[in-house]
Amino acid sequence: MSSTYYPLWVEKLLFLGLIALGVYVGIALQEHLDGASLILSWVCGIPLIVLVLTEGIGRALQSTLSK
Repeated sequence: MSSTYYPLWVEKLLFLGLIALGVYVGIALQEHLDGASLILSWVCGIPLIVLVLTEGIGRALQSTLSK
């Protein structure tokens, strides 16, 4: 077991920042999309992108900070 401490607050802060960015992008998409494509982007697209970015950046941070 490693003696270094990985700060989970960094990952939580990143997650909250990406959620805020997702809300902003969702509002900005209203100008470019409408109807079913807008609803699908709100329900499926943006949450999926936030999840993938959070996991990818979180794993990269964890691998660099826990060494």
